[in-house]
Amino acid sequence: LELPPDRQIAPQRLPAGYTLRTALSEAERRAVHEVVEDAFLEWSERERSTYEDYEARTVRRPGFEPWQLRAVVDPGGATVGACFTVLAEGVGFVAQLAVRRDQRGLGLARALLVDAFTVARAHGAARFELSTDSRTGALGLYERVGMEVTSTWVNRAVHLRAPD
Repeated sequence: LELPPDRQIAPQRLPAGYTLRTALSEAERRAVHEVVEDAFLEWSERERSTYEDYEARTVRRPGFEPWQLRAVVDPGGATVGACFTVLAEGVGFVAQLAVRRDQRGLGLARALLVDAFTVARAHGAARFELSTDSRTGALGLYERVGMEVTSTWVNRAVHLRAPD
């Protein structure tokens, strides 16, 4: 999906007591990892990634800057949502967007998405992209903020059994 360069997005307020901030400390990044893994494993058929693998793909990625990893924290201080954005050649790519299952429907994903676009624009992004899997049910959210489908991929899998 792509957000056209001229498309503006209305702000999304967080519920009372929630905050959106950069995940700076290792403890915050570990909490982000948990939220992302829990959310993605709801539909993905893969093993849970370790924090070290997650860290290598995010904060240790070449060119990483702290603003790229953002988190929503609930009134009790728990991390309940996260967004990881990559900036390359003027394109802000939302690589990960996740909200804890029990916190969905509060506007947190939309708030994270709007924040990602706003912060990446401030760092030079002129347009935005992301990829989604139809199993997440998030396509409607992306379309409601003004993103447009630019390509569709169909993946098919066959489970093979080893011969007896």
